[in-house]
Amino acid sequence: MSAQGTSRRIIVYGFLLVIVVLVTITGTGLYRIQRLSSGLTEIVQNRNTQITLMHTMRQVARERSIILQSAMIIKDPFTIDEYAMEMSSSALRYVTAREELLNQDITAAEHQLLERQHAQTVKTASSQNLVIQYLRDQEYQPAGELLFQTTLPGQRKAMALMDDFILLKQQQNIENLKSTNEEIQQTYRFMIFLSVFGVLFSIAIATLIHRRISNEITRRQKSENELRHSELRERTVRENMIDGLLTLNRRGCIVSCNKAGNMIFGYEDKALIGKSIQSLMPKVINKESGDHLFFDNEEWKKRRLGMSREVMCIHSNGSTFPAEIDISKIELEGEPVYIVVIRDITDKKAAQQKLLQFNLELEKRVEERTDELASTNNKLRHEIHERVKAQQELTHLATHDALTGLPNRSLFNEHLEIAINHAQRHGRQLALLFLDLDGFKLINDTLGHEAGDHLLKAISACMKECIRKDDILARVGGDEFTLLLGELNLPEDASLIANKLISAINEPILIDSHPCHVGVSIGISLFPQSAENARELLRLADNAMYNAKNSGKNTYKIISNTNNKTVVEQ
Repeated sequence: MSAQGTSRRIIVYGFLLVIVVLVTITGTGLYRIQRLSSGLTEIVQNRNTQITLMHTMRQVARERSIILQSAMIIKDPFTIDEYAMEMSSSALRYVTAREELLNQDITAAEHQLLERQHAQTVKTASSQNLVIQYLRDQEYQPAGELLFQTTLPGQRKAMALMDDFILLKQQQNIENLKSTNEEIQQTYRFMIFLSVFGVLFSIAIATLIHRRISNEITRRQKSENELRHSELRERTVRENMIDGLLTLNRRGCIVSCNKAGNMIFGYEDKALIGKSIQSLMPKVINKESGDHLFFDNEEWKKRRLGMSREVMCIHSNGSTFPAEIDISKIELEGEPVYIVVIRDITDKKAAQQKLLQFNLELEKRVEERTDELASTNNKLRHEIHERVKAQQELTHLATHDALTGLPNRSLFNEHLEIAINHAQRHGRQLALLFLDLDGFKLINDTLGHEAGDHLLKAISACMKECIRKDDILARVGGDEFTLLLGELNLPEDASLIANKLISAINEPILIDSHPCHVGVSIGISLFPQSAENARELLRLADNAMYNAKNSGKNTYKIISNTNNKTVVEQ
């Protein structure tokens, strides 16, 4: 009685422990994945809100820039007042969006970036207000100079800082996605490890149970030999067993059945005595023509006799149920007797099926979530690529002439500052040429603006062929160009380039079958002979160009020193 109770407890505790381990593994994995997903969703939503607010601020900055340029074109006092009111309204939207963004959870580095952007925006706004004031006073020239030389470059710097903030937030989203994906992969590996551990632990428990059951069967066989002369002792053992116990003769007829066996098959006490085992387990035992049990042959003895296996049994009401049986054979008075131990495993099979279904559903949910994360990651990468591409295009448009593709005034000034600093450090000479086409306005008015555009592009290509690859040619006005010659050995080299340009531009150019003849007046200033800063070099070259025009056009003038008195003509 004590040994049987111990075996039952081992079986129950073993299976309960296996179930607890598997449920713990599954619950831990689900909880961790859910926590990671929730955290990632909250972080991405917060950052997307910050990106949206920054986009609003950027849109406001762009609207103010467009309003200023429109006011510059219209030049109507009443319309300018309306534009000023629109700019004030835009500024209110900017302030609202910025205050909302500052209330978000941002890092110290991001806050510093916002302060830099705001300082630049405030500076640009001051310049914009001054432009409006100039326009109201009908001072259009200083308004245009302030707009294009100070306001618009400042606006671009402020918008670039906004774009840096947006890119920073998007990069943080990508890094969080990568980190979360790595943690999910680690969770998968951890669950696999725990599953393997659970399987190994289950094997150990099963081995222990098998040993206990084998020992129990051995003890029962010994008890049967000892109790065959004592019917009372035999009945006591049989009736107190948890498992169903049947004894069969060699023809498969039931000789005895305990109480558990009757309950398993749904029969009254002693109702099974004399019945064939075929009526209870038809697919396990078959009769041969000699009216002997099939498991008496050699195949049954080698493969099945003494081994536990699952079978389908028939209940007294006609229903079927799964059971686990053990069959052993003993000899009593020279006759074979078969002992069949039966366990109803309906509940066990149902629990296994539920566990299998739960694991399948868990795997499906994990796969769906992984696919969602991969799709989100691909969308973010595509969006970042498109934004970088758009930023590059905007940068090129902001620094190059749209018609000729040459650098504009802003980019040329940057190159000029860099070249002067380089020349100062290495003791080199530079030449700055200011070119203005002669006769271009007549062609533009006669043949039309489209013909004029074709002519400007043709002349730009012609001039690029006359200069070195490292020289910088820019279009700074309608028919005005600047050329920076670096690494000069002698100042006279600038004269050679000027003559070459004049000769090339004087060649007739066919525009819509019309030969067009233009000239060019060139003013030249030298570094360091004429001046030592970019603004002065540009001013002197411009003055020299006007001297060339006043001297008959289609020629060049060189200002060789800072007092502007020495002028070398062609």
